[in-house]
Amino acid sequence: MDAAGTTGPGDLLVVDDRIAALGPGVPAALAKLPGGRADRTFDASDTLVTPGFVHAHLHLCQTLFRGRAEQSDLLRWLRERIWPLEWQHTEVSLAASVRLALLEMLSGGVTCFNDMGTTRHTDVIGQVLADTGVRATFGQALMDVGEGVPAGMAEPAGVVLERALAVADRWHGHANGRLRVSLAPRFILSCSESLWADVRDASRERGLLVHTHIAEAPSEGAAVKAAVGCHAAHYFAKHDLLSERFLGAHGVWLDDAELDLVARADAALVHCPGSNLKLGSGLADVGAWRAKGIRCGLGSDGAACNNRLDTFAEMGLAGGIARVKRRDAPLGARDVLALATIEGARALGIADETGSLEVGKQADLAVTDVEGPYSAPFAAEDPYTALVYGACQRDVLLTVVAGRVLYERETWSTLDPNRVNAEAKSEARALLRRAEAAGMK
Repeated sequence: MDAAGTTGPGDLLVVDDRIAALGPGVPAALAKLPGGRADRTFDASDTLVTPGFVHAHLHLCQTLFRGRAEQSDLLRWLRERIWPLEWQHTEVSLAASVRLALLEMLSGGVTCFNDMGTTRHTDVIGQVLADTGVRATFGQALMDVGEGVPAGMAEPAGVVLERALAVADRWHGHANGRLRVSLAPRFILSCSESLWADVRDASRERGLLVHTHIAEAPSEGAAVKAAVGCHAAHYFAKHDLLSERFLGAHGVWLDDAELDLVARADAALVHCPGSNLKLGSGLADVGAWRAKGIRCGLGSDGAACNNRLDTFAEMGLAGGIARVKRRDAPLGARDVLALATIEGARALGIADETGSLEVGKQADLAVTDVEGPYSAPFAAEDPYTALVYGACQRDVLLTVVAGRVLYERETWSTLDPNRVNAEAKSEARALLRRAEAAGMK
């Protein structure tokens, strides 16, 4: 996924956490190693070796809610289920939710992601991510106002921002730079003007990404306009929040003028097709984003509204929706794969480190079997189509982050799947009981 569009057979050498050589350069690089060989090899014959997937919008805290929030409208879904459930997380249940998500994503070739977090216990997320070895951006979800928010979940602006900045102090740049911290105001309806101003100033001062939701659903758009007198992109532009550090998830209902605002500010957007379909939110026109030069990535959103954290499924949906929206100029399979790799890295501001297989970049990669009946017989001739429309999550054989093997052939090096699944089931039941006792129907 480099600028030249390089594909072809060959070896790849990893030294420490970096890609040391590719293809013809591997023999000479090997000769410089002690004994003239690598410590470990992986036979990737008849597979596709790709950059690891970059999952650009996610809610790790919602993995335990899978199948428990089936409302088909965003605001109902948030008020009736998601916020009441999130508010009942303990440190233990949140850790269980994060681990379950990581179990799925690592087995699906995801090496990097961007998580919205929740309103408390954010250090737990950081610790699990550090221990597991993944590359991630994460933050504390910021909320200081909002209709239907459980009592206590929305706190004064100064309190929530101070806590979020404390998370940044502890975790930004942690784990040899694998972890980055964002400021994560949930969306316009849950943040006061004062909080948005504080987020803007803190982002400028510290260089932190602002990760939020934008123009996701019709009901949200109407409520935003009623609350602040304009739609989301105009509000963000008016308050000087749009910048190269701004990343907005969804963008389904951004009109042409709003897209121009996003483009001029060099802000980024994330396409979440599975979530948008399941919540009935609509079909984002990613072709229009790209035509305006907007940096954009791909994400699944959370397991409460998808219900899978599966990049292959999202790629297929993204490609199909692009054909519906722009029949005469759809996204090609390589364009879709770019959303899930190098374009996602650009959206997160880390394309100099990850998102493509290039010498000197971080060794974040995945190996996918394309010999299955749904990928054969032309996978070698058109690897992009094989990955986007043929391959499945279960075809991933190897996932490597920063040169470390985290998943290989149904074995996780930093997670015990039996323990993770058992803990997730137990904690999910207990969390649901707490939420129901607190009044959730």
